[in-house]
This record gives sequence, C-alpha cells and structure tokens, in this order.
Amino acid sequence: MSKPETRLQVVFGDLRRAIDDVILKHQVTIEELFAATGWIQRLVEAGELQPAGILFFKTVLKATEGAPYAHPEKDGASHWEMEGPAYIPGAPLLESPAVLPMRPDEPGEPLIVSGTVRSTSGDPLPGAILDIWQIDANCVYSGMTSDDFPLLDIPNDSTGIPKYNLRAKIVTDSQGRYEFRTVMPGTETLGFKQDSPLTDLTKALELPGMRPLHIHSIVSADGCIPLTTQIYFDGDPLVSGTIEGPIPRSAVKTTQLHDDLADYQARGLSVPYRTLTYDYVLRPVPAHAAV
Repeated sequence: MSKPETRLQVVFGDLRRAIDDVILKHQVTIEELFAATGWIQRLVEAGELQPAGILFFKTVLKATEGAPYAHPEKDGASHWEMEGPAYIPGAPLLESPAVLPMRPDEPGEPLIVSGTVRSTSGDPLPGAILDIWQIDANCVYSGMTSDDFPLLDIPNDSTGIPKYNLRAKIVTDSQGRYEFRTVMPGTETLGFKQDSPLTDLTKALELPGMRPLHIHSIVSADGCIPLTTQIYFDGDPLVSGTIEGPIPRSAVKTTQLHDDLADYQARGLSVPYRTLTYDYVLRPVPAHAAV
C-alpha cells in the first residue's frame, strides 16, 4: 500500500505544476528563472521575505477566512475583503441615519454613504449591523500606533485623536436601509522602506506602495454569514494596480458631488459634500450549519 502524500507534498506538487505551466506558456529562459530567484535571495538577505508576503496575503485569507463568500457571481453576494490590522472592537452603536464619531474640525471632504443590507434572496435585513472604520484625511487610523501594524513599517501617530474617531456600528432601519456621514478617506501607505529589495521589486512590477482609497466594514445580521468587505472609489488610479491583488469592479463605486448651497446647508454642512450608494448582500447561514 502506497503511503499517502503529506499536505506539503500535495501543495508543492500543485505549485510546481502551476509554475511549470507559466514557464511553458511564456517560454521563460534559464536567465529569467535565475533573475526571479535572485529577487527572492535579495529579500531573504534583507530580512524582507515575510513582508513580501503581502503580495499573496489576501489570496491566502480569501481561501480561508473568506471561503464562505467565495464565488459571489453565483448568487449576487457581496465580495469578501480581508479585515486588515486597523480594526478595533467596541465602536459605538448608532441608529441610522448616523454621523460617524469625528472631531469638530475633522479634515476632509464630507461624504454620505447609504444603501441597503439584504440577503441573496433579496429580503431586506432590518437590524443588521455595519461595523465601519476608515483612515482619516490625514492618513491616520484612530486608536493605533505604528506598532499595531506588524511586518510593515506603516507610520501611524494617532496622538490626540479620539480612539473611535471615524469608527462606529450602524444599525439598519426596518427596511434594511442605512446611512452614515463621514469624510473621504486618505491614502494608506504600506510603509515600504526606501532603497530596499521589496521597494525595488514593487517598482519593477509597477505596483504602488499604497492602498487605494477605501472604507472598511464588517456586516452582520441574524441568520446570515458575517461579511467583511471594503468600499473603493471610482476615479482613484490605485484601484487598477493594487499590490495585494485585483479589486472586483462591483466594489468600486462612483461618488456624486453636491455643491448647491441650500442643499448642503440643509444638511448642516458649510461646504459641498459627496454621496455614494453601496448595497451589501449577505449569504444566509446554510441550513445544516444553523441546525
């Protein structure tokens, strides 16, 4: 009787076949192969092999944590995104419509996000909770320091910023609708060091060392699988070349500018604002799991 293969053997075998297919498809030369392994050697020597894993982190998490939301095309479910290290539990609970906790002089262009939360069967989900968090216009996450971002050297000094600034849990109304006011987020850098092999590699691949503009959310409702995802913004050039992998077009939304004086004053604002519509679609908990 043959000995069953170990997981290492199975995974390496599939990886070997995938690399073989790429080599054959593109007729990779020995010199090009050695050049590729040379990048790996440089990363190892510089102690940057683990940070380089950011190229594949999202794919690994998508296959594990995000597995319940795999293949959203089959039922219209929202796409899954990794949570990331900037989440803080315990944000204040607010009824919709809401204003995210923010400073009186919060920098950034006002943004109102609204939409519905429903199941893949089309039923609205009243009482669903949207746990929202984002970076501020000055590119700082509240309640965190640079030490909270392991592996990557991301600068984040939140001194003087309230812990739950631009963080809240929003409860949908009786029709599954929600609305919250925030500000347009800033850009999140990945903290790559200058003149390092990892920086050189991302430049060679023409991948930016920054993440696209985004707003995080974890959406939960009774009888449904919690969804972790992110909203992205149309017109942001970074959405077309992200270092952690492609972004689904369904996650990229267009904002509308409202610059009528009477309009924004009626909303209690002194400057024009933008609106964005995003509908979350959750998958019901499978019947066998519910039992």
